[in-house]
Amino acid sequence: MEKRKTPITIEFTGLPNSGKTTLIHSLDKTFSKDGFKVKIVREDSETVPKEIPKKTWERNAYITLGQLKSLIHLSFWDSDLIFIDRGFYDAIFWANFLNSQGICSKEESNFMLNVLDGFNKTFDISPDILIVLDSSIEESLKRRNNQTGAGTPLLSKNDFLTAYKTELLKFYTSVNTPKKFLDTTNLSVEEVEKLVHKYILDFSKKS
Repeated sequence: MEKRKTPITIEFTGLPNSGKTTLIHSLDKTFSKDGFKVKIVREDSETVPKEIPKKTWERNAYITLGQLKSLIHLSFWDSDLIFIDRGFYDAIFWANFLNSQGICSKEESNFMLNVLDGFNKTFDISPDILIVLDSSIEESLKRRNNQTGAGTPLLSKNDFLTAYKTELLKFYTSVNTPKKFLDTTNLSVEEVEKLVHKYILDFSKKS
């Protein structure tokens, strides 16, 4: 299959525990078998120093700036597909959402939004495709309870997740980038992978 020279960048985002990371690894294996060169930009949350508390604006800023550094690297990779585990649009969403939840000020939110806008104008870091995964709040909490490790306490709170889900869907509906919304509540990993694989493959044929 003929592939374009410029990599197709795909940002994966969505409700916590909706299956993003699992999907990325599954798609990596499938597309690699199809002969595509695949690279993955992983979420940077695991590298945050333990001294920075989890429920803080500083933690989000640290993650965002680390992700921006990775996104600048994209145009230099010899790849057909680049999978981004939370990227440019996710950072915009969080800057707005944390302000709406009182976790950061309007000034702090605007600062980060200006940084993101500047980076995108300079380095063109916005993705070609968005994959937005959703699930019911109950399923998100169930999957979270089955995980090991403490994680972020806020993501275990029903009220926070409900607000997150509402604002997430509203935000991504307004984004003009080609996107696929997918509710994973009642879908198996294989079913989700098959649907997203087809969407990306169809996009690659048109590019």
